[in-house]
Amino acid sequence: MKRNPALRFVVCFALWYAALLFSWPIIGQAYCATFRAVGTLVYGSNDRSKEISFEAFPQGFHSHYTRVVIVNPAKMNPDGSGPVRNLDLDTRAFGWMPMVLLLALILATSLPWKRRRRALLWGVLCQQTFVILALGFCIWNDSSEIGLVSLSAAGKEVAMAAKSMLAGQLILATPVLIWILAMFRKEDFQRLLGFLTARPLKNSNGGD
Repeated sequence: MKRNPALRFVVCFALWYAALLFSWPIIGQAYCATFRAVGTLVYGSNDRSKEISFEAFPQGFHSHYTRVVIVNPAKMNPDGSGPVRNLDLDTRAFGWMPMVLLLALILATSLPWKRRRRALLWGVLCQQTFVILALGFCIWNDSSEIGLVSLSAAGKEVAMAAKSMLAGQLILATPVLIWILAMFRKEDFQRLLGFLTARPLKNSNGGD
């Protein structure tokens, strides 16, 4: 496996990925609590213009979910009744799974640990920033359902498509992009390019 860096990377990645996945029962509750606390710090609001709060689901199958409760005070009745928008997020899929992918990619990369530690620091920071921004977009999008944000019919379609992309492909593609930017330098790409371009020549000479 030492002579096959690609195989070594795949095996190491699989081991790290599995280990981090299996750690969820241990750290899941703390991660969900931190996710809600950061969400409250950044987006929480309780004034005359809007009310946004983060709640945990009851214990059970959806215990790792987070509910963002969005209220437009202007539309509430004196008795407290009125339209309320509940944004339910799978905290594990939205925040933790992309982080697991990023961590496994960085830890499995065969580069000096000093560079891996630096990549972990900047990678985690960038990944969590992206998650917070994606969360903000989802809250903004759902706020349009109760009149906090004004969107045209076409604007709603575009926003919903963007939300679906965030919750689907982009939330998993972003860790890969961050891994590449945080982990590798220009000389690494040059070395890889040289390796790839040299292999056909070597095989050709060997065949002669």
